[in-house]
Amino acid sequence: MSAAEGQPRCRWGGEAVLRARAEAAGYRRLLRARAAEVEALRGAVGALHRQLEGLRDRRSGELAKYQVR
Repeated sequence: MSAAEGQPRCRWGGEAVLRARAEAAGYRRLLRARAAEVEALRGAVGALHRQLEGLRDRRSGELAKYQVR
């Protein structure tokens, strides 16, 4: 008889492992969802920065016209 066979088996061990794996899978899904949200928000921030640059450029051009007058 090997050492592993001599150890008493826990009746709940398998269920605990399955619950832990399911919980870990849930956290992985949540993490992927949050990562997708972060990427979407990065895109939105980038778009807002580009829009702000456009507004600054336009304002700068308008100010230059008024300074010439």
